Amino acid sequence: MPPRDKQTQKTTRTESAPKKGAKKTQPQLAHKQTAQTQTTLVPGAQARYQSLSSVRLLSIMECLSRQHDYVRLTDLSAELKMTQPTLLRYLSALILTGYAFQEPGGGGYMLSRKVCAISSNLQTGVSLRSLAEPFLKQLSELLHLGVLLAIEMNGDVVYLDMLMSATSSMQTLLRIGKDAPIHSTASGKVLLSKHSETEIHAMIQEKGLPRLTEHTITDEKKLISEIMKVGKCGYALDNEECEIGHRCVSVPLYDYSGKIVAAISAFDDTDALTDTRIKEQVLPAMKKLSRQLSALLGWEEALQAHQDKGGTKCNT
Repeated sequence: MPPRDKQTQKTTRTESAPKKGAKKTQPQLAHKQTAQTQTTLVPGAQARYQSLSSVRLLSIMECLSRQHDYVRLTDLSAELKMTQPTLLRYLSALILTGYAFQEPGGGGYMLSRKVCAISSNLQTGVSLRSLAEPFLKQLSELLHLGVLLAIEMNGDVVYLDMLMSATSSMQTLLRIGKDAPIHSTASGKVLLSKHSETEIHAMIQEKGLPRLTEHTITDEKKLISEIMKVGKCGYALDNEECEIGHRCVSVPLYDYSGKIVAAISAFDDTDALTDTRIKEQVLPAMKKLSRQLSALLGWEEALQAHQDKGGTKCNT
């Protein structure tokens, strides 16, 4: 028995001990495991990768949407700084789902009208009023001011929505759906700022500049000067020009094309809406809201803070 034990022990040692000159495999396996671990996506990385893919797809669609003809693969590659094989994968997906098609004969690419259908459904299904309503409520509660949403219609201001401040004692003549003179309101000045001087002159010739209060601007040159300030400062004021004792400040809303489509205004009596409060509290909040809403309407520049630059340089 003892000899058998020695043989067993010898065999065991021989099997467990590496031979001289033999390569050690364990470190190599560990190295492979480490490399595999490095290439495995950590929690959240896969979502970020998928998000990046979505951004690339959207950037391709945006690039195609800016063109009015077929776009060659080489031009897309140069514009978007993507390799052609990568672009082909995304373009194939767009073609497969019906959002793009290729020129017969293997030429350039173009978006289909299916994209327009989405835009049309969005504009039909979501009104500007319903989109702005929660923002207006938040602004009114934050500033304790009355707020309103206005658009231009037939050369007048039309109020789509309005919220009165619970703490304000002001009794306004403003009503939802009511027309207001465009020249004597802050929202009217904002909406006029999207027009050229020639167009503004034509509107004044048709509508006139009726005096509503002793502060109403009835001089065309002075009014145009006020309107031009909107582009520089990013807001307009109504200093008792529509109703005595009432003051109003307004900022523009932009759509995907950068066009002013509406105005957001905050109003109260003159004692509550002082120059200092407008500059330090009201305008920063209103311009932030303008950027948020304009971004929802598709205006990319709304994500930039350039509107805030003019506010401190313009006198209230």
